Amino acid sequence: MAAIGGNAAGPSDAVVSVYINHEKKFAFVEMRSVEEASNAMSLDGIIFDGVHVRVKRPSDYNPSLAAPLGPSQPNPNLNLTVVGLGLEYPFRILVSGLPYYFTEA
Repeated sequence: MAAIGGNAAGPSDAVVSVYINHEKKFAFVEMRSVEEASNAMSLDGIIFDGVHVRVKRPSDYNPSLAAPLGPSQPNPNLNLTVVGLGLEYPFRILVSGLPYYFTEA
């Protein structure tokens, strides 16, 4: 997130926690803020180790609950060229399409 200018709440790590389901090839990533989760959404379609990674909101995401907490759309001024890109849980994003060998460590 820091590389694209998406750390809205300061210079430390925007990721609070990660849960990876290896069998189904997806992960939940909890961010510090709704704004940083929204900024992470701009990474949808990034290629990681030769695999297109999808970054979406989880199915139970409720935009009306998240609205008072921060923007629901990524900041339009993010520098996506550095990565090759021209609610009930408002701080979470879904990351799917992960390689099987990917671990939490």
